[in-house]
Amino acid sequence: MIDAASSTAHCPLCSSGAAALTLPHPSRSMLSDGRVIPRALTKMSCLACGSAFHASSAAEVDIRAIYDDDYTLASAAPKSDVARARAYGDWIRGEFNPPRSILEIGCGSGALLSELLQTWPDAHACGVDPALPKTTQSQRNITLVRGFVEDIPTVAGTFDLIVAVNVIEHTTSPSAFLRSLHDHLAPNGRIVIICPDGHSPNVELLFFDHLYSLTRDGLRICGRGAALAAEKQIPAPNNIGDFQMSVFTAQTDNSHTPPADATDAARLHSDRQSYLDGWRMLDQFLLERLRSTANLLSFGAGQTAALLRAYAPQTWARVASLVLDDPTEAWDLGPPVALYRHAVQTPGRPTLIATTPRVQQAVAKRLERDGLYPVTWNELIPR
Repeated sequence: MIDAASSTAHCPLCSSGAAALTLPHPSRSMLSDGRVIPRALTKMSCLACGSAFHASSAAEVDIRAIYDDDYTLASAAPKSDVARARAYGDWIRGEFNPPRSILEIGCGSGALLSELLQTWPDAHACGVDPALPKTTQSQRNITLVRGFVEDIPTVAGTFDLIVAVNVIEHTTSPSAFLRSLHDHLAPNGRIVIICPDGHSPNVELLFFDHLYSLTRDGLRICGRGAALAAEKQIPAPNNIGDFQMSVFTAQTDNSHTPPADATDAARLHSDRQSYLDGWRMLDQFLLERLRSTANLLSFGAGQTAALLRAYAPQTWARVASLVLDDPTEAWDLGPPVALYRHAVQTPGRPTLIATTPRVQQAVAKRLERDGLYPVTWNELIPR
């Protein structure tokens, strides 16, 4: 039983008590684009609304510095970016009528806007991103701007549909962020917030630049602070994963708000603790499994591999090569990258599976069929 009165911090969203979460590593953490930084990940879990947040507030200037020219998530894996945009586009299109104008905050390469305009070709779109890839250019009906919300051109006017995918969790004040979006919302318009599902502990807890892990209650609280009503809140389709969509409208006297969740915040804190404990123990778990084995292959070179590099550094130091079916999708993680079909020419090679835990058993069967020796860790961290 957690005593809220004994917690050392209060939730910045609902002002309730909060309890500390386990450190996955005592002296380092990772940004969402894979960069490792020499700062421990200290987070708290609210015992009322259930949202998680940093134990010490981040200054706006520090957050802006993260999204400088070194932030490469939008251009790290272009094929995956297109596939992800298609999945999000299908989800969004299924919920809304055709808008006349679309604003996307955190547009990355502009792939999602391009996808939406495939179905809504008469709409004009504007995308804003502080880490807009240098090679990205505006297109017909799509204006792209490098910057933050406040850098949206005044002449752009208001928008029928405002979309922010995986952005709100990076902001120092989610309510202030929503207020800034409200300022650009056309009458009867909708704001679509897609973010990690805070009810389900997963890898997003491990990113230093994810300042919040938001529950549905937490999102509604943020919306009220921005004079917005949550029209609907829905989980992501299975092909997208542990994400959620909240649709906001301008608050009116008769605005419909979904019923409040009965969030079991104490249980959620416990689940987060267990999840982060798994990452804290992962390096030792893998070292014991590997014993003296060195010169590992790593099957996978994306975000999960980057997390292994950050939170299981001793194990990662044994990785000699990264193998993929498509090396063009590899993140820059240090070891050289090779084609998987070349790797299987040396049978019996120990291969660390650096994919999301949910698919590790299926990947392990493939590697075994191809003569490699798979090293899994989904028994410790199941998702």
